[in-house]
Amino acid sequence: MEKATIVKLQDLLLVTLQSDMNDQAAMSMQHKVLEAVAQPGLRGVIIEVSQLDLIDSYMARLLSDTARMIRLMGAVTVLVGLQPTVAITMVEMGLVIEETRTARNLEDALARFNGNVGNIRRGNGQ
Repeated sequence: MEKATIVKLQDLLLVTLQSDMNDQAAMSMQHKVLEAVAQPGLRGVIIEVSQLDLIDSYMARLLSDTARMIRLMGAVTVLVGLQPTVAITMVEMGLVIEETRTARNLEDALARFNGNVGNIRRGNGQ
């Protein structure tokens, strides 16, 4: 069973991560997302993580690396759905997912993409 669902929504890619995603599934997700971003006309990737009860250092690094790769390919990454406990743990552990922007939920992310992408909060505090 796939541990990530990847759906194209017009010029955006929606990636939903499942709670039981292992390292191999995460690498597979990264590869599939980058293949999709290489297609013409895609301007952004929304990574939905509300089902994750934990983002460990490996997953944080993989998401950060993926976001940097997406940025190099000319698209924007938005991370949505962080659970409060996950956000607290990430801050306490000093985990930063660089090159991402954040939104509270999918609707917020879509509204920001459809309005002004510059208004999406950056994951690194900028």
